[in-house]
Amino acid sequence: MKRALEVERTLQPVVELKEQGAAYGYSVRAPRSKGVIPPSSYRDSGFATLPDCLRDVAKALGGDFKRIYIRLEGHCVGERDIVELRDAPDAVAEALKAACLEADAAVKPVGGAGGQG
Repeated sequence: MKRALEVERTLQPVVELKEQGAAYGYSVRAPRSKGVIPPSSYRDSGFATLPDCLRDVAKALGGDFKRIYIRLEGHCVGERDIVELRDAPDAVAEALKAACLEADAAVKPVGGAGGQG
């Protein structure tokens, strides 16, 4: 039984963060397996700021996981230790937003006049 618990704790869930109007929300799913994206297993929303959302992610997942993969607004923005989300949510939020802007700029055409967005 201990072995199964150790394997479970090495999994890293994927947390999808999204701005929803004037608030933030997130969903959690298992890592991608063989190209199949599994459905979300948990959702929460209504957080006033991204740091508030990150604090809740840490609270919700911190007892079971040490690290998570993070996607923000559809972009993969890396992986983080849960303790970072709990102890420095403002700094993590800024870093995630910067990574999202970089990823967004990488997929948009230079000049932005193409009408695609």
